[in-house]
Amino acid sequence: MPKVVDHAERRKELIEAIWDVIAQDGIDGLTLRRVANSAGCTTGRISHYFSSREELLSSALRMAHKNAAVRMMKIADSNLDAIQRLILVCYEGLPLDKRRLREWKVWIVFWAAVASSRELARENTLRYKDWQDLVARMLTECGVSPQHLESQLFELMSIVDGLGLRLTLAPTLKNREIARNLISEWVGRLD
Repeated sequence: MPKVVDHAERRKELIEAIWDVIAQDGIDGLTLRRVANSAGCTTGRISHYFSSREELLSSALRMAHKNAAVRMMKIADSNLDAIQRLILVCYEGLPLDKRRLREWKVWIVFWAAVASSRELARENTLRYKDWQDLVARMLTECGVSPQHLESQLFELMSIVDGLGLRLTLAPTLKNREIARNLISEWVGRLD
């Protein structure tokens, strides 16, 4: 009897290997051989699931965003008060642990690649818009008026992006604590 393969799970495992390679070696280090070594498989298996290097990259970006979005939506849809939910969603968007640090390393690599790839730029724009829409919804739930929404959204997203970059480059416990405090203070001023 032939072995039953869960293709979705196999693809997810390969994407995790892509993340590992990107996080360790950057985008220039992303080769089929390195991904295969990381995944413990052959390059043929990777070629079976991904038709090009560009597809490797866009799939990895899509999965990183999806994973973060699932975690954020769980918080956003919880029964906590609006201010607390917004703070926790912002925390979820920061590299405050090993898993999120790896995601951020992947995102930073993609942001650099976006400048020279229309496909990746399009993918990044779609995913960033999802994040922006969620934060806008949450700011509205926190009582931000329509006339201030755009500027408040821009400011908060810039803070999260800047803190995320800073924490990725210097992921110390002290920096993580400072980042949490900055987010809590900023959101707390919405009251």
